[in-house]
Amino acid sequence: MKKIICISTLIFSLSACQKETDFSSIVVNMPMKDTIDPISTTPTPISGMADLASQTLILQGTFTSAVHTTTGKASIYQDKNKNYNLVFENFKTDPGPDLRIYLAEDKVLTNFIQITDKVNTNGSYVLPIPSSIDLKKQTTVVIWCKAFSVLFGSASLK
Repeated sequence: MKKIICISTLIFSLSACQKETDFSSIVVNMPMKDTIDPISTTPTPISGMADLASQTLILQGTFTSAVHTTTGKASIYQDKNKNYNLVFENFKTDPGPDLRIYLAEDKVLTNFIQITDKVNTNGSYVLPIPSSIDLKKQTTVVIWCKAFSVLFGSASLK
């Protein structure tokens, strides 16, 4: 019986974040471990590599898919004022009902911090990183469907 319930729950979770489904009327109250006050940063488009020419590359990685195909490159740059920026290049993933971008220690969201709840699912753009981030530990970019606890994809930064 437990096996049937587990399999049913898994199938529902995996199918829940499909782009054709409207989840606007569903409310899910699932507490997330290690939650931190969310940041709602709107992505800023990259107008060519000239925007990054004056910044120093700190970390970079390539996205790997999980439940949904996720591709592109993620990088962290530091500007002349010692501020950090998360840069997405040629990024693409499926739309979802409640997508978030987190920086965490791993793709299971250990010690995560939310970067934004306004995910641009296609393109190249820049997001500021809060000063509270620990780039020695929080080196995984996670694309997460919060409503259904589904990992779309992640990038391990090195």
